[in-house]
Amino acid sequence: MKLKDFKLKRIDWYIIKQFLGTFAFTIALIIAVTVVFDINEKIEHFLKPEVTVFEIAFDYYANFIPYFIGLFSPLFTFIAVIWFTSRLADRSEIIAMLSNGISFNRLILPYLISATIIASGNYVLSAYVVPKANVTRIEFQNT
Repeated sequence: MKLKDFKLKRIDWYIIKQFLGTFAFTIALIIAVTVVFDINEKIEHFLKPEVTVFEIAFDYYANFIPYFIGLFSPLFTFIAVIWFTSRLADRSEIIAMLSNGISFNRLILPYLISATIIASGNYVLSAYVVPKANVTRIEFQNT
């Protein structure tokens, strides 16, 4: 099969959407926990009258979150793969795919596409977003 003749099938889109959804859910969960712990740790500094809620939300946490997403995304990509694949196996979807003639190599393709999307997003985050965000976040912390 030539690459130009290749089209993603419905099962590929299903796996990609489910995998990326699981990844987004796990990242959102760990970021929420991280933010709660960070608020708990810095609450006495946030209660000072010279610090506004707007500054806390947009100067600190809007720049704090991309940093931790970039930090945690490799680990939570792995966790999302394990969690999502075990859900597929628990619902016997992998058995159904294999019995319909899909090879393991073909089954891996949507995972590779999803991983490429996550890696590209992580690259953009690490190369362009986080350096600018760190400047604002660290400046906020120092003042």
